[in-house]
Amino acid sequence: MPISSKTIVLEDNFDAVRNAVTGDQLMQIAKAGGNVVEGHAKINAGSGRPGLNRKTGALVNSISVSEASQTNTMAEVDIGTNIIYARIHELGGIITAVNAKMLSWVNEAGERIFAGAVHIPARPYLRPALDENEPDILKAVETELWQHFDKATS
Repeated sequence: MPISSKTIVLEDNFDAVRNAVTGDQLMQIAKAGGNVVEGHAKINAGSGRPGLNRKTGALVNSISVSEASQTNTMAEVDIGTNIIYARIHELGGIITAVNAKMLSWVNEAGERIFAGAVHIPARPYLRPALDENEPDILKAVETELWQHFDKATS
């Protein structure tokens, strides 16, 4: 069985390859996967999921990838948002009045509505971006990894 040229190059340059995927390079690789999740989360949050109706674009525009932690042998990224209402959309929950006796808002018909609590159903946009796009995430990570390998062995 013939050995591929990539296998020979990697074996001949093992130290260079090992150094090509440490520290900052690992973070670049992790960000490549995170960017795929970010893109799909933005699609989902921009009315790509049932129940989410884009009004201002603030949620979509706030979704980003950031460096979480990094060592010489590990890198993690966070994908998320700092928008206060993002969590209730993702997970659902009950909103209750805090500074008043009742919640109050005007519905689409122009009527004032009062309630002691409101149940918000889950409208996930972030978790599905991860779960439904695993092959694309892995491909992005693999592509970035091979770019670092190729750079180290050329």
